[in-house]
Amino acid sequence: MAEPSAFDRENIKLQPLGPPPGLLDQFNLPPAFVAFVRRNRRPLSIVAVFGLALALGISGYTTYRDHRAGKAATALDAALAAGAGSRSQLEQVASEFAATPSAVWARIELARLDEREGQRAAAIARYEAVNSGLGSGSLVKPLVLIKLAGLFEQDKQWDRALALYNELAAIEGFAAEASRAQGRVNEQAGRKAEAAAAYAKFLELTAPADGQAKADPERDMIRFKLNQLKK
Repeated sequence: MAEPSAFDRENIKLQPLGPPPGLLDQFNLPPAFVAFVRRNRRPLSIVAVFGLALALGISGYTTYRDHRAGKAATALDAALAAGAGSRSQLEQVASEFAATPSAVWARIELARLDEREGQRAAAIARYEAVNSGLGSGSLVKPLVLIKLAGLFEQDKQWDRALALYNELAAIEGFAAEASRAQGRVNEQAGRKAEAAAAYAKFLELTAPADGQAKADPERDMIRFKLNQLKK
């Protein structure tokens, strides 16, 4: 008796077909991960849509912010070139573009105008307002601190000037400048011991790295002041 042929239609058994392969199956991902994605398809889709909306929102805000900063810079340039009419234009830049770097510079320029016009109290108020809005890492902060402290020196408000120079001393790269200013303020206030200590600190901070004495008129002047205070 002949054996049944493998190609005999009667002997071919239809096997149940599995689900057709999906897109995830084409990437040779771990089966557990594929199963997880398929189980959580809806919440994952919601998260993806939310992430896309957030990315588009951030991109739109960045574009708007850059456009606004460009307009502010143009307005500031026009105000600085306006001559006699600069004050009103600077005020407009400061109010209309309040959250931009150009607005900060506009307020500083307004304080300088007040200073030149002899309105020291108004200049101090403007500088204080600018300073309060600056972070410790702002590149503008040292300039504002120096200008504001100088105005307090002119008013003989020694303690307020010293407080600002103390703040300046904490900023990297300005410790020597702050020490010299502290010596000057204390000397004007008649505080010889404090002035001598500040001048000594300045000489320490500005000493040559190689230890060799070099011609330095500034250090020579401070050294002379220190010797005078010690007499």
